[in-house]
Amino acid sequence: MTVLPSQINSMLKLYTKFSRDQNNPFDSTDIPTASEPEDKVHISAEAKKRQIQEQTKNEVMKRIKETVIGGKK
Repeated sequence: MTVLPSQINSMLKLYTKFSRDQNNPFDSTDIPTASEPEDKVHISAEAKKRQIQEQTKNEVMKRIKETVIGGKK
């Protein structure tokens, strides 16, 4: 990979600009951590109902497979 002098110059200018800036976005201490979820999804009541039905169906199928295949019958 080749780094051109113009690229180095651009990076130095950018670094100088941010290091002088009092409101440096890279120094912000209020950046949320990965353990704090930012996005919240709101789904409709119908979608929630379908989601619960799907989860229930999967759980029932899982238990059926465990009892039949596992020999617990």
